Amino acid sequence: MRSMLLCVIFCSLMESQSDCLKVVGPAASLVAVAGEDLVLPCFIRPNTSAVDMTVEWFKLDEGFSVVHFYNDHEDKNENQAESYRRRTSLFKEELPNGNASLKLSALRVSDEGEYKCLIEDKSWSDDIVVHVIVEAQGSHPVITMESYDNSGGIHLLCESRGWNPEPEVLWLTEKESL
Repeated sequence: MRSMLLCVIFCSLMESQSDCLKVVGPAASLVAVAGEDLVLPCFIRPNTSAVDMTVEWFKLDEGFSVVHFYNDHEDKNENQAESYRRRTSLFKEELPNGNASLKLSALRVSDEGEYKCLIEDKSWSDDIVVHVIVEAQGSHPVITMESYDNSGGIHLLCESRGWNPEPEVLWLTEKESL
């Protein structure tokens, strides 16, 4: 609170308010389920219109893959990574309020990772990193008998695919219990 007050006082003494603008986002990782939509928060503080600014979203895990690009009052996604085509959008009605949050639709496990929100103006730029965790419920486990061993034991195989994070498997004998 004190630093924001100092910034406001400092900004009132400055010629340009852009010197005190800051891009802010979530402090913790965002956790979502595959198939759902997810909003990656990104705001300018204090509230300042982003309508005339450049808003760039990148995925850091893939060498700065372009996720979404807004410039000159429109989306310009010609260089957007193929895996994000027709799945991203900004809240255009919120840009005047400094809200440059990204909506990522139909979340995929491959969307998990770190995203950078970079907002630039002619004389100012700032960014934040948003960490996304995508959970997925995989297929039902299938248990099959694989073989017998010489001691009369049975070897079982448990298979399931598509889980994120991978579940832990605990085998119990009839004498063991939880």
